[in-house]
Amino acid sequence: MSVIKIVLWALDFTPNNHVQETLSKQVGDEVVFVGVGALTTAEEIISAMTDLKAEEVVTAIEDPCEMHKLLDRGVQPLVAIIEEVCRAEIREECKGYNPNTDVLVEREEGVVALRIREFARVIDIMFQLVDPQEKHVHEHEED
Repeated sequence: MSVIKIVLWALDFTPNNHVQETLSKQVGDEVVFVGVGALTTAEEIISAMTDLKAEEVVTAIEDPCEMHKLLDRGVQPLVAIIEEVCRAEIREECKGYNPNTDVLVEREEGVVALRIREFARVIDIMFQLVDPQEKHVHEHEED
């Protein structure tokens, strides 16, 4: 009997079957994505993971403070290594797009076809993640 892992998909586009198969091969277990949209803080991710009983999370958080909070809580996020295949105003103009493997993301400014090559753990792709030494203010914080 194979193990099925619940994976929180905290990105602003919907994964397809190829993306799911790619992650399954990498983690060695079958995965089920639970899409929650783009989450931007560690608290949001941890809360969603707890509520949904997710074992993994795919996120695009760039803030090192938020990433450190996740790592501090024992969450080792996955990031998708993505290649932009094409960008166009309408779907029909997007050349090189393969609907079997690529994800087509439609936005107000047009469409973008993305190819997810692989997934990597944040901890594996960063040489060192430490507490920020300089005080800085985030957009969502007030002075």
